[in-house]
Parts: sequence; structure tokens; C-alpha cells
Amino acid sequence: MDSLTQIVLGAACGEAVAGRKLGNRAMLWGAIGGTIPDLDVMAEFFCSRMDAMAFHRGFMHSFLFAAIAPWILAQLTLWFYSQGVYRLRGYKLIAMLIWLIFFLGAAAGINFIPVIINGQISWYIFTPTLLLGAWFTWRLWKDYWRRDLSMVQAPYLTWVALFFVSIFTHPILDCFTNFGTQVFQPFSDYRVQWTTVSVVDPLYTVPFAILIYFASRFHRAERARLYLTWIGILWGCGYLGYTYWNKQRTNALFENGLQAQNIEYQRYMTGPTILNNVVWYGVAEGDTAYYFGQSGFNDCQPGFTKISTLPKNHDLLNHIPKDDKAYRFLRWFTNGYYDVQPYHGDTLQVNDLRFGLTGDSLEDNNYVFPFLLFKNETGAWDLYQHNRSPQNPERFRRSFGELWERAYGASCHE
Repeated sequence: MDSLTQIVLGAACGEAVAGRKLGNRAMLWGAIGGTIPDLDVMAEFFCSRMDAMAFHRGFMHSFLFAAIAPWILAQLTLWFYSQGVYRLRGYKLIAMLIWLIFFLGAAAGINFIPVIINGQISWYIFTPTLLLGAWFTWRLWKDYWRRDLSMVQAPYLTWVALFFVSIFTHPILDCFTNFGTQVFQPFSDYRVQWTTVSVVDPLYTVPFAILIYFASRFHRAERARLYLTWIGILWGCGYLGYTYWNKQRTNALFENGLQAQNIEYQRYMTGPTILNNVVWYGVAEGDTAYYFGQSGFNDCQPGFTKISTLPKNHDLLNHIPKDDKAYRFLRWFTNGYYDVQPYHGDTLQVNDLRFGLTGDSLEDNNYVFPFLLFKNETGAWDLYQHNRSPQNPERFRRSFGELWERAYGASCHE
């Protein structure tokens, strides 16, 4: 899931393991541990885009990494405190800048949502965000920069346990999304994807974050701190169970919709749309086409009554050798759920259908996760994720607004 969610989960894990011994430092190091697996995105700077995408959610998200890394990180953390590095002004300044950059990134993401929906910033969101940023900066200056930090004493195995739990839970949570997580690396590149929760889901993250924040305001010895932390953890686990139940309901609705329209299929998948767990999509594979539809639990009559046909066009790839690296990557990454269309010249657009469309039907090339497959300067086939602007921005905003209304509207929708 998104970085903020992983930070919240990591902080909760750190508190559950070592809160009594370390106080808020347990949350801090748990949050850092929960972030470490996603540092694999740095591969973008050292290898090709294709290799970087294959590496993401790879070894650093594996069970083996979760078993090895905590021992090294625990030793580094002991050195960090024993040498007094955490008290140096230079380190404090860098740490403050990192936290401020992270806050700015999170604030930008939150304020971007109304821009997508309405085409402009919402002052009802921007103003509280600005005030929160000022308060956050003041607290960093008052409670971190000016304070003479106390000694930290915790045994080696406590640090090992803290990092293990915070790192191990990261890939487990990612398995609930549709991206795919290679938890068995380096022994297998099989990607686990249960597809029950969106990569960003505020109903999972926001209550969890609020509970962890209030827990941090209590002294490490107070029971309220422990209770709030575990309520947050139970909320997260309960919500994931709720998403699994929603998936079973959606599977039944999709099967009924396909049967009602006499659509023959070999397999199918379902998943929630972005930012919610109410509106779901389904993709079924037939012989020559895929079939796509959406259904919302808030709809007046929940069900897949409108199913669109997406031609496979796999024949457009016939001239590419089956063992070609880019071709093999596409089949592996998409789990075989992809269609193809001409783009420009020899370049093809290959769409990962596991992520669906921005609306309930294909219009204006509104695929969520397209690739461009092209010949590079060496004549070899290459690809990259095509993060292009919507061809019809107004329609994109309207589709996103309709999705938001279907997910969080007070009344049922036709």
C-alpha cells in the first residue's frame, strides 16, 4: 500500500513490541522499519525501468529479507545510540528536513484529490493542511531540535524483534493489493496478490493513524497507550477482513453478471477501485477479448449490469519472439491480463487490465496502467509505464467525481 499506511502500520508494530521500553522511539523506528522495503524503488536510479519494476516488491519484500535485515538493522541502531549520533546537530537538521519533505509529499497527495475531482484546490482541505504543517514544524523545533535527547537503552534482541515485525508486516499488507508481491524471492518470482484492498484506502489508514497519534501522547507506562495501539491494530485487521468479505460478494455478483449476459470466460479477477472498498471492478478473460465492468454496493441495484468488451489484440505481438525479455516481463507482470493496441509507428500500447479503467467502460483510452512497448536505440524491444495525461481531462475528472459519489454518497445510485 501507500507509504503513509506502511509508516502507520510500522509505528503500531514498533509500539506493540517495544513501546514500554522505548516510548515514542519505538513508534519512530517501527515506522522506519515499515518503510525500508519500499526503498527498492531506488533501483530506478541504477538499472533499466523494466528491471526496476521487476525489483520493486521483490527481494526487499520477501520473507527472507524480513528474516535477515532485522539483525543488521538492530546492530546499526545500537551503534547509532552508543556513539551519540542522534544528539548531533547536523543529524538533527537532516532528520527534520526528511520529516518535513515527507509531510509536504503527503499534504500534496491529499490536496491533489479535489484537483482531480473539481479541477481546483479545496480551501476546506488546503487551510487545515497548512495549519497542520505549521504546527508540525513548531513541534519539531520545540520537542526535537531544542531538546537534549535522553539516553536509549534496549537490548539487542528487542531491536531485532522490533525491526522483524515492522518489516514482515509490510509485504503481508501489500499482498492484499493488486500489484503483486514476491514474498518467496529469491527462490520464486511468484507474485502474491489477493486484491481485496486499494493501494490507497483512507478508511484503513486514517482511523489507524489517529489512534496511533493519540497513543503517542500518553506516557510509555500508561495503559491507555497500549489500548489505543491495539485498537488501531485490530481496526486494521478487521478492515482487511471486511475487504475479503466484500471481495466474495463481488465475485458472486460478477459471476451472475457474466452468466446473465451469456459471456463465456476462462478465468476472472475482481478488485476495488482507488480510495475505497465500495465500488469494485471485474475483468474476465475470454478467447479473443476481456470483459470489464463495475459494481458498487451503494448502487440502487448492485450488480454488473454493464459489461464492456475489450479485444485482446494479442496478435499484434506475434512478430515479437516469445522469449524476448520485454514480452516475458509483460506476461509475468500483468499475470496475463493485458490487451494491446497500436500507438505510433512500431510502438504498441499494452494495458495492464488488473488495474481496470478510470470509468465503468472504455472511453478516450482511459486505462489506468498502460505500457508503451517500443524498439530502443539498440533495436531491442523495451517498455516503460506510460504515465500520460488523460486525453480528455474533463471526462477524467467527471469519472473520478462519479466514482467518489458512488463510493461515499449518502444515497443509492443508478
